[in-house]
Parts: sequence; C-alpha cells; structure tokens
Amino acid sequence: MRGGCALWPVIAAVFQALAFGSDTPYVVGPNVQVSLDLATVQHYETQIAADPARPRHLVACAYVIRPGQSSDNVFYASFDGGRTWKHTLTVPDSVDPSCAIGLKHAAFAAGIHDVKQADGSSPSFLDVRRSADGGRTWRESSIRTDTRSFDRTYLTVDDSRGPFHGRVYVHGYLQRPPAAFAFYPSLTGESFDRAIVQAAAVFAKPWFFPANGVVSSDGVFAALFVELDNTRRNMSYRTDPGAAPTEVNGALQIVYSRDGGQTLEPAAKIADIYYDWRVPQLSMASLAVDRGSSSFRGRMYAAWPGAGPGQRTQIFFSCSTSDGKWSAPRVVSDDAASLPAEFMPNNFMPVVAVNRSGVVGLSWYDRRDNPDDLGYQVRFSASLDGGATWLPSVRVSTHGNLVNAAEHDTRYNGGDTAGLTADAAGVFHPLWIDNRTGVHQMWTAAIRVRQPSRR
Repeated sequence: MRGGCALWPVIAAVFQALAFGSDTPYVVGPNVQVSLDLATVQHYETQIAADPARPRHLVACAYVIRPGQSSDNVFYASFDGGRTWKHTLTVPDSVDPSCAIGLKHAAFAAGIHDVKQADGSSPSFLDVRRSADGGRTWRESSIRTDTRSFDRTYLTVDDSRGPFHGRVYVHGYLQRPPAAFAFYPSLTGESFDRAIVQAAAVFAKPWFFPANGVVSSDGVFAALFVELDNTRRNMSYRTDPGAAPTEVNGALQIVYSRDGGQTLEPAAKIADIYYDWRVPQLSMASLAVDRGSSSFRGRMYAAWPGAGPGQRTQIFFSCSTSDGKWSAPRVVSDDAASLPAEFMPNNFMPVVAVNRSGVVGLSWYDRRDNPDDLGYQVRFSASLDGGATWLPSVRVSTHGNLVNAAEHDTRYNGGDTAGLTADAAGVFHPLWIDNRTGVHQMWTAAIRVRQPSRR
C-alpha cells in the first residue's frame, strides 16, 4: 500500500462498507459551541489545532465582527477534549487567524493586523503570539522583517522527531504587486527576522489562495497553494451554473523546504483546476500528511474545491505517490447520486487531516439539503486505505447555516477557511461556522472512525 492512491474498483468500496455490518463506521459526538464566551458576536473564518502529545488539548481561532464593522482575531483553548472552551486572546483590528500547538504544549496564534498610518491608510502586517502554557496566556513575538501587505496567515510547527523540531513557520502571500508566496521561518516562534518570497510561475497576472502547511515525520515542510489567473476571476455573489468558470483558471501547487526553512524549492504543480472565486463557495484548499501509520507513512493528501465537471463546485482529492508524484484528481464529495437532475449545488470548504492510525478524514460544507444553494451543512467522510476509497459521508452539524441575503453581517461562505484536526488519540475534530443561535458561531464535534471487522 505504499504506492499511489488510484481508485480501486467500486466493488472494493462496497465490500468495505459491508464489513461494518449494520453499524455505522462513525461515532459522532454532540455539537459543542466553541465560541460560547462570545455568544453575541459574529464569528467567521476558523481553524483548529491539536496538541501532538495531549489528546485533550486543543486550540481554535476565528475573526469576529464588532459593531461598526471592525474585526478582531479571537483565540480559544480547550483542555478537556473539546467539551468546553475558554476565550483567552483577542487581537484587535485583525483578520485571517491561524493557530497551532507545538512541542511541550506551547500554543501559537497568528493573523494579519491592520496598522493605521499617518496618511490615513491601514496596511496589514503579520502578528504572531506564543503561549508557553498551552493557550491560557499569551506573549507577542518579535517580527523584524518587512511583512507589509501580507495576507492569509498559516502557522505550522515542526513537532516531529526530525532535525528541525521546534521550528515555527508562517506562510501566506503578499498582496503588493506582483503577488507572491511569502514564507517566514523561525527557530522557536519567539522572533521572525527573515522572509523568503517566491514569485508566481504560471500566470502573467497572478493571484494567490494559499492553504495550510504540514511537516513530515523527518522534518520536511510542505505548503499548498493555488496560483490563480487574475484575468479570469469570477468574483461575484451569484451561484448559478452560468457564472461558474468555463476554463482552467488556476494551478494547485506545493512548495517544500527540506532544510528547516533556510530555502524553498520551486513550487511543483499538482493539478490544473477550475477555481470558483464566487463568494458563496469561496474557500481554500487543504493539505495533510501521514506521519505515523505503518502502511501509509509519508503520504500526503490534498483536497480542494473545483468547478470543472458540471459547472458546479465539488470536492476534489489527490495523494502523493512513493516517487513524489500525485495521483489523478477525483471527486470525493458524494452527493451526485441523491440529487434531482435540475439541482447542482456548490459544495465547498474542504479540510483534510490524518490520524495516528493512518485514517484520512475529510470535512466540507455541503449543500445537498439546501435548495437555495446558499445555506450549508457540515459533512465528514473517511478513507481507511490511504485515499483509495472513501466511506459514505455522514452529516456532522445538527443544524445548518441558513443564509439571509439581507442580513447586514452575512458572510455567504462563513469566512474563507474551516477547521479539521486529529488529536493524539486519533479522534477527529471538525470546526465550522453556523448561525443556529441567530449569530454566526464556532461549533465542533468529536468524531471517532471505527475500523471494519475482519471476516
């Protein structure tokens, strides 16, 4: 099983499902309101991270919209496996939050912070915080390099046993022309004093939608991003098929650092994609790596929203092969068989994670139950064979996010990111935004994936 993740015949998936008998492969816990401490404030654009050593330790983040439309990044910590959460940090005038947990349970928080200038402008700069006590209290990190116009922050901590363990990486992109991938390495996350900027390589007029980074078991950093053709953007609030992209307008790429952040290799293309910029289904791609299972260790998994077949956004998936190449993309969102012929919903916001047993988990925002093609539910699917086949998905959110186009604070997609992590015990924790309380809030649930019985 160390080769590629090419799709087995459909009969393989049937036998796999039958192996569970009448039992579901998923045990989904109750929905938990992560942002209860700020229950009256609108939350958007969330991420979640798990402690690599303590199963009950998690951190989560989002940005909130205050009266007057100002935005702050907010961070939460849980020490009981996600059953309860405490709001522990607010960073004013900020968006694009990211969070991580590293060695010795240290937590990290990052985002972009708008700084008002004398000329009235408010350019964005990188902001990083570190917590030595797991997210209870925070200290600001030192940043001694130019991060002006930095956007869409991602934090990655090397918690492997490789030669660079303890290093902290931040990446995203620079908006200032020409747009470029930006990478900020640090030995400990307490100071950042160097940047590596990698120019676009595919399109003459590029734009970037970066995704998260990962670190392999031997300390190789990898980050996913989409380079977009800025001349083919279809940014709008429409959801009809006629507004979907009709030609390739993006390239899904991956970039590596194999020397602890000293250098970045030139980006390698995984796939050409039809990327839908329309706000109701705008979302980022996602990357995961298997760091511990005996069968699939070292394999990387990519998931992204693509609008090629059928002029609707679906969830695509690919995995790396033993020689470093990537399998042919395929659709893994599983609503097609249940849809009326005239309904073409746009599913989006894929997030992929791998647990310690090598089970691949995938969550996304799904619209099969929302005829307006605006509201969504959260669904989860798992692969037990390294991405070759996928179990039928299960609905995780007990309530959907219902979009009111007239609502002043509506973000049609819940923000551009969602969360999924696997804790040290192998439990998956998706994190999403919905407005069941009348306010957009963060929610999570613990998901255990059962292994099939052997017969």
